[in-house]
Amino acid sequence: MSRLNNRAFQILRAEVKNCAGNDALSQMEQRIVLEELEKLRSQLGSPASLEELRKIVISTYANFNQKALLAAAKANRPLGIFGTIKLAGCAVAAGAVLLVGGTGTLVLAILLSPTTHQSAGQNASMRTEDRYQEAIASLEQAEELINQAKTAANLALGENKLSEAKTHIDYLPVSDTVSSRRYSYNRKGRRYVSGYNTQTIPNQQTANIRNRFEQIKSQLSQQQQILGRTNTLIQTAKQYAFAAAKTGQNPPHTAQRWQQIENLWYKAIAQLQNVRLEDVDYVEAQKLLVTYQMNLDTVQIRLKTERESHEAFNDAQQQINALLASIPKDSSQVDRNQIVSQMQKIIHRLKMVKPGTSDYRETQQLLQSAQKKLKAAQP
Repeated sequence: MSRLNNRAFQILRAEVKNCAGNDALSQMEQRIVLEELEKLRSQLGSPASLEELRKIVISTYANFNQKALLAAAKANRPLGIFGTIKLAGCAVAAGAVLLVGGTGTLVLAILLSPTTHQSAGQNASMRTEDRYQEAIASLEQAEELINQAKTAANLALGENKLSEAKTHIDYLPVSDTVSSRRYSYNRKGRRYVSGYNTQTIPNQQTANIRNRFEQIKSQLSQQQQILGRTNTLIQTAKQYAFAAAKTGQNPPHTAQRWQQIENLWYKAIAQLQNVRLEDVDYVEAQKLLVTYQMNLDTVQIRLKTERESHEAFNDAQQQINALLASIPKDSSQVDRNQIVSQMQKIIHRLKMVKPGTSDYRETQQLLQSAQKKLKAAQP
């Protein structure tokens, strides 16, 4: 019995194609997942479980449709013993054969399917040439995934393919034994074979594959170092962003505090700007960069508003103090027109203090008082 039947395979393949993109790397990912499913189709043994199928597809497509996965697992389940009996003479169902005996009685013969251990044995006994081909194919896929990796998931997939290649490489012959005849001469001068000389020489084909494996392994190591550097930059940026968001809670804030928040966003953005175009997770860094830049823009607007409002508030207070100081003690000498004019200027400045700023609440109290006094001062 195949570990993955055709119906289940068709369900999974259709969903894989829905998940895959059109770029070269996405097509490579699609091909790798389908190859893993094809391997299950070619293996004999117990049906693949839901968890086995999930592991194959989720490692590449995190958003793989769960309904499709469940449908495939259900379609892959074996039927009951009599589930496919269609003829009275002979039918096969889930590892059983129903036969009509010579006397007309029904005889149930159980067919033993190869176990997973037998499948493993078949895998271990692959031809050397097949090993070479599998190793080369896995190395090519690993190299492409590692060199074109744009996310940590791509890199992990490339590492898995490199491990698959290593499994086949371990079975390849390291050396070959070459034999040659050794000749001697008898008393009559006739030559005869007196034995054989044997020499062990390195297997060049295996050596070439091992060298390529080590080169790709080195490339993987370099990419992992880059990934580590990128992760450090992104995590540091997130820490600055968290600090900025926390500091900005519960406004209004003074201009000094808004400037502190602005500096934190600048530091977060600076970290992301150090992620290079060719680095793994560059796309993630760019997404964060867009968000952080928008947050910085918002903070800069708030900072500008706070500064302008605070300036207007201070100016209004100075005008109020100047007005109070200019009013003569003798009420007969008070110039009402001048007071009205000054009061109007004060009100104008107070109205320039914007909502959401640190001085807005006090400004509203002064504004109400100024408007009342203006009304009383007018003839």
